[in-house]
Amino acid sequence: MKYVLTIIIGLFLSLSLEASSLGFSGIDTKTTINKYKQDTKKEKLSYTELLAFLKNSNDKNKIMILGVLYSHDSDKPDDYGNTIKADPVLAKQYLLESYKMGKKESLVILAGLTLYNDNMAKLDPKLDYAKKILIKSQKEGVKKGVILLAIVELIRGEYEEGLKSMTLSANSGDSSAQLELALIYQKGIFSEKEKKLVIKPERNVAEFYLNKACNNPIKADKVKEFCYSKSVLISNK
Repeated sequence: MKYVLTIIIGLFLSLSLEASSLGFSGIDTKTTINKYKQDTKKEKLSYTELLAFLKNSNDKNKIMILGVLYSHDSDKPDDYGNTIKADPVLAKQYLLESYKMGKKESLVILAGLTLYNDNMAKLDPKLDYAKKILIKSQKEGVKKGVILLAIVELIRGEYEEGLKSMTLSANSGDSSAQLELALIYQKGIFSEKEKKLVIKPERNVAEFYLNKACNNPIKADKVKEFCYSKSVLISNK
């Protein structure tokens, strides 16, 4: 199928596609809790016991989950009426600990939380810190954070670097990056500081990446939703 954008939409769609405290971790808290109850044969859930179990596990994946859990308030109380209160200092501590144990993806999660989680954003100048740890993660071969790096660079006004990073992510098969490029090339980017278009619209390139995104067999749910929205015309040609 061929897909064509019918309207011009604002940039940085990924900020809305992925903006959640868990968006970059791939961690489902319900699955984590159910797995904990299964492993420990606990009938009732105690957050105090869950946090202690994860902390004492000496497992890089569980320590990473611990960091994510501390990044936001729990959605609902445990069976004893207790909740997990967000603690950005502990969240950062455990994510970095997980990274040091060999879980390189923890850096990308930390960067994502720094950008999109209000609790975490209070710790560091979010764009500077996010870029620093994302560059570190790229050097260590973690591909997942390239689109995040691209967004950070574009927001910082580093258009050449941002476009390069976004293209790298799109060409590696990331459907969100492919859609992002489609929107960038549909409208272009105007720099208020330079008072000019720093990235010019290129409709052919926009449609190329739109079709890459919408025909991508492994596309994010929000990309799939966008491709079948009123913003896109679908043709069988």
